[in-house]
Amino acid sequence: MSKLAELEIGAPGPFLPPYERVLKNAQLIDFLGYDSMAFPDHFAGFVPESIWTTDITPLALLQQSPHTYYELTTIMAACASVTERVKLLSSVTEPIRRHPILLAQAFLTLDHISNGRAILGIGAGEIENIEPYGLSYHGQVGKLKEALQIIRRVWNSHEPFSFEGRYWKLKDAVMSLRPVRPGHPPPVWIAAHGPKMLEIAAEFGDGWLPTLLRPLDYGEKLKAILAHKRRIDRNVSFTAALWNWCILDEDIDACDKMKQTPLAKALALLYPSSEWKRLGYEHPFGDDFYSLRDYIPMRHKREEILNAIESVPPEVLNEFYMSGGTEDIISLLEKYVHEGLDHIILWNSTGMFDLEKTRSSYKVLKEVLSYVKGQSDAGNTKRE
Repeated sequence: MSKLAELEIGAPGPFLPPYERVLKNAQLIDFLGYDSMAFPDHFAGFVPESIWTTDITPLALLQQSPHTYYELTTIMAACASVTERVKLLSSVTEPIRRHPILLAQAFLTLDHISNGRAILGIGAGEIENIEPYGLSYHGQVGKLKEALQIIRRVWNSHEPFSFEGRYWKLKDAVMSLRPVRPGHPPPVWIAAHGPKMLEIAAEFGDGWLPTLLRPLDYGEKLKAILAHKRRIDRNVSFTAALWNWCILDEDIDACDKMKQTPLAKALALLYPSSEWKRLGYEHPFGDDFYSLRDYIPMRHKREEILNAIESVPPEVLNEFYMSGGTEDIISLLEKYVHEGLDHIILWNSTGMFDLEKTRSSYKVLKEVLSYVKGQSDAGNTKRE
C-alpha cells in the first residue's frame, strides 16, 4: 500500500468577492473530493499595497487591494450551507481580535450549520492583523494558552464558571450551546512552530497546523509534540496537518520563471531570517526577523520592498514554495507522509504569478488528488 493511502488533502476556501463565485467554488471543492477547505482570518494581507500594481502582478487588474478578505466565520457558514462532505477549517484565527467565548460560540454554531464538519484552526496571531487596529500583540502565546483553557472549559460545562488568568478574567461566565453531536466539540488544530507553541499544541490540540516547514523539520517538530503528549499522558487522537504555498506546472522551467516574479519574491520575504541564515543569506529585514511577530506590510514603502525583493535568492524560493508537476508534488508528499503528515492544505498560488497558468495548475492539483484518492481506494482504507 502506498504511503499516501491515508493522506487527506485540502484546498483554500473561497474568501474573495464576488459572493456568487464563492458559493460555486465551495460546491466545486466539495464535488472534486477535497477533504477540507481552509479559510484565512485576515484584515490585512501579506503583500504591501505599495507594490500592488500591474507591473508587479496581473491581479492588480482584477482586485483593487491585497487587503481584501471576507469575514471568517460568516463565509465559513455560507460555504457550509451549500456543501455536504468537505470539512471547513479556519487557517488560522486567534483569540486577540476574537474573545475566547466568542470563538467557542462561533465554532459551535459552525458545527451545527455544517453538521459536524467545522475545525477550529487557531494560533497566536499575526501582528499585521493586531497592532495596526489598536490591539496589543504582547503576550500572544500566553493569551492563546489561556484562551484554549477557556474554550475547552466552556465546551464541557453548562455551568457558569470563573477564570482568573493573566490576560483573561471571567466571573460567572456561561455559554451553554452544545455540539451537534453530544460530547464531540469541533476539533482544535493549533498553528505552532516554536517550542512553547509546540507544547501548547500537545496539551490542547486535536491537531497541528504549521506552514513553511521542510519535511525533515516537520518530522522533528511533530516528534516533539508527540513526546510532550506522552509526558503529560494525553492520549487523544491527533491530526498532523500542514499548509504550504504551491507553484504548479508540468514545465519546471515555467515554475522557476514564476518563482522569479516580483510578487513571488515578495511573499518569500515571509520566510524567517533563521532559514535565510541557514541557507547562507541575510534577510533584508534583519537577522532576527520573524514575519508573524514583525511584519506589517502597510508600513513598507514601495522602494524598500522592491529593494528587498531583489535580494531574495533562488534557494529561499525553492524552499518557500512546493513546486513542479504531478510527479514532483506526489514525491514531495511522500516525504512529508514519511515524517508523519496526515493532512495537507495545498495553497495553489500559481495564478498570482501567471494568470495564464491558472488552468494548468489546477489540472496538476486534480491529478495529485486523483492519485492520492486512488491509493486510498486501492488500500480499502477509511479515515476516522
